[in-house]
Amino acid sequence: MSRDGAALTLDPAQLVSMMFALLPVPIAITDHRGRVVLCNSCFTDVFQGVPSMPTEVQREVEVAGRGTFQVQTLPLTDQGYKIVFATDVSDQTQLRKRVAGLEKMAAVGRVVTGVATELETPLADIASYAFLVERTSLTPEMRQIVQNLLEKAERAAHLVQSLSAIGSVTPRTAPFDLNTIVRNVVELRRHRHGADVEVTLDLDMTLPRAVGDPSLIEQVVLTLLMNAEDSISAIRPYVGTIDLRTCARNDRIQLHVSDNGPARDSRRIFEPGEGAVGLNICAEIAKDHDGELYAWSSYDNGATLTLELPSYSGEPSSDSARRLVGKAIIVVDNEGQIAELVKETLTRHGATVHIADSGSDAYERFKTQAYDLVICDRHMPGLSGQGLYRLVQDMDPQSTQRFLFVTTDPVPADTRQFFSEHRVHFMRKPFNSQELLNTVDRLFSRDERQDS
Repeated sequence: MSRDGAALTLDPAQLVSMMFALLPVPIAITDHRGRVVLCNSCFTDVFQGVPSMPTEVQREVEVAGRGTFQVQTLPLTDQGYKIVFATDVSDQTQLRKRVAGLEKMAAVGRVVTGVATELETPLADIASYAFLVERTSLTPEMRQIVQNLLEKAERAAHLVQSLSAIGSVTPRTAPFDLNTIVRNVVELRRHRHGADVEVTLDLDMTLPRAVGDPSLIEQVVLTLLMNAEDSISAIRPYVGTIDLRTCARNDRIQLHVSDNGPARDSRRIFEPGEGAVGLNICAEIAKDHDGELYAWSSYDNGATLTLELPSYSGEPSSDSARRLVGKAIIVVDNEGQIAELVKETLTRHGATVHIADSGSDAYERFKTQAYDLVICDRHMPGLSGQGLYRLVQDMDPQSTQRFLFVTTDPVPADTRQFFSEHRVHFMRKPFNSQELLNTVDRLFSRDERQDS
């Protein structure tokens, strides 16, 4: 209507043409073969240079540089002309791809976790037997062989454990030398580095130790190195360089992994599907260790990824050793070599340690003696660890404040909730003497803080 109320005299065809041209949705008219005969400016911007469109009622089309569009067609005339309009579904498509990738990773993870679980027990046995043999009278040559066997067995066991530990349980905590981990990883990958790959190490020999799960950190370092290898493979036949440098800054230790491959978008490098395989998982592992993983890339080429971790504040104080003197501890485990390892370690630090090979045996002992600490396997034939815990709780509620479960299997969510609600500690097998002492010390020091 005009200002004076009269009807506008614009041609309806002109109005339709203006609306068609100005709509912010890609729209076109195609013939029976799908050839575009008319389109609006939005369609031209999106499908520039595309002479024809799909004839299906609905189909997704990938447009280079623009994203994914869902193209739908509606019949217009009896001669086969159709209206075609497109909707941007790039975000939904990317989300579907990520979900599919996560589902695939979950399926692979279930298989890997199953294999890892089967390997953990024999590897734990090997490490435990090697530890006991090391305590016997040996020639220097045999002692060196046993020490090497123990080191390799523990490393293999922790590596296998990390496959099932990610996302399942809290990482174990122990001090470790980041420089040693870097050297081990570089040595592991050395056979894959040809003449066109140069790897240099610049390790700070005064670097403080870090604290966390060394097996998980080893996986992070390995992933950083492998991503650098993938990056420099794009510049062949030119020589690719990878630099690994450690340093300490403000009570934090850092590992910088740099390469001269193509520049990467540091803002998206940790997103799944961006070619940086596993970096998103590594970032989560770093966060679990109160650390950080970040990246930056120069404008021309190359990228640097930095792993930052808190430094270890020092060895346990002398109070740690004194806490065990005179303590009565019972070890409940049907695996004799594990029980002997625990007994030998704690006895050397002044504790009196008894061994029970079943939950029923331990329960009978509780009727005649009180213990300061119960170290119990979660899975045992007959009376399980959690079943024993409940019986002891009924008998003496104070004893349940000093329960330490040990387990080989990944701890499911309901069991972690049980541990959390009852303030019970747990520790994954395999473990070495220092890890055992650290865990026991934390448990006793917690009770001292509660009593003060």
